[in-house]
Amino acid sequence: MVISVKLLIVDDDERERIVLRYVLEQIKGVVIVGEAVHGLEALMLCQEKKVDLVFLDITMPEMGGLETAHKLKQLKDVPMFAFITVKKDMAVEAFELGALDYIVKPIEQNRIELTIQRARQHIGDRETIEEMVKNKLKERIDLILERYRNYELYSDKLPVREKGKISLLNQEDIVFCESQGKKVYICTHDEGYLSNYTLNELENRLNSINFFRAHQAYIVNLNYIKEIINFGEGSYVLHLENCDKNIILSRSKAKLLRQKLGI
Repeated sequence: MVISVKLLIVDDDERERIVLRYVLEQIKGVVIVGEAVHGLEALMLCQEKKVDLVFLDITMPEMGGLETAHKLKQLKDVPMFAFITVKKDMAVEAFELGALDYIVKPIEQNRIELTIQRARQHIGDRETIEEMVKNKLKERIDLILERYRNYELYSDKLPVREKGKISLLNQEDIVFCESQGKKVYICTHDEGYLSNYTLNELENRLNSINFFRAHQAYIVNLNYIKEIINFGEGSYVLHLENCDKNIILSRSKAKLLRQKLGI
């Protein structure tokens, strides 16, 4: 696969531009995106178009080649640049600026092809680095996402320390939590645990979508509410599945629960 090179020709001499254009058109994969007669025009074109390589004459009106090269290096997307000139004594300064090549007129096909080959090598190296960075970034994002998924998996567990061991309870298995003095009793559908959490701590930790603070002393899992029974005077009793527990719901909590359940 031939790497495409997008080129801009900058020379105030139309005859020189015509000759260079003809030579470049013989090289496969070269795309001439524009021509300019001086540096200012070249800078404008480089900001408007995607340019890989700029061929610059040194002596031009308005803005010469060396000054143009300085300005090109200040652009957001810095193109490569090579000088094509009659001057033989400016090569050192040109390469110090970071020129890809320095060609003395009259130009030859083989010499231009060598410059294009160098440009392709730079473009290929750049694309390889960009691909490596892209892949590294993807790996990093995947790692972060995996950690997030692991965190989500862990955060859905409620660690309960009891009798010298730590049990990790699935939140979905918790039916209700009841404050009992300095401890909280956590009732699951098949077992009970006495924990050192406070009810406020559990309220903050448990999923607020599924759990509701039904009373000063109770948090209930909405998925286990079997019946809501009117207890009179605006109070209600919650009858929970998988246990014989009936929890009294105050008037203010009853209003919040109705809003939460949409009833």
